Amino acid sequence: MTDRSLAYGALLVPVGVQTMADAMLGEQGTAARRWRRHGAREAQSMSTARTFGYGLLSAVLGLTCWFVMLLIVLAVVRGPFWGFVEHGPVQPGTWGGPTRAGAWVAHGLIAVPCIVVFLFALRGVAALQRLLVQGTRSWVLPATIVLAAGSLAFFWSWLQQL
Repeated sequence: MTDRSLAYGALLVPVGVQTMADAMLGEQGTAARRWRRHGAREAQSMSTARTFGYGLLSAVLGLTCWFVMLLIVLAVVRGPFWGFVEHGPVQPGTWGGPTRAGAWVAHGLIAVPCIVVFLFALRGVAALQRLLVQGTRSWVLPATIVLAAGSLAFFWSWLQQL
């Protein structure tokens, strides 16, 4: 299921943008078929405004998925494979220091649970977006809006600290 969630999350941005284009062209049926092909099997045709809004929310959730995937790659590279990418001397303040082996183990032990949490987060975002386009539960739209707004705020604050 995680493999499908990864692929689903990776394709949310282009599918969301295509859905917004479908809404602007008045082709809500095409958007519903696209969602069904993408994996939301019970997606129904919606109004133009709802199709555009769901496409926008899906694109934002897709960007969130891309960001989480970036964090997974960073956690893998800087965690279990820390010793292969860090070639300088181990500083006294390094996690697990003062030895290189201790630092490598510490980075790996911290990163592996983070990777698992990130994978579950991707799975959750994919499930929430599927529920959104299926339109079966009333709590999904507010939850999606809160997640999208929070993701945008988090990403913006992360960019500001760079």
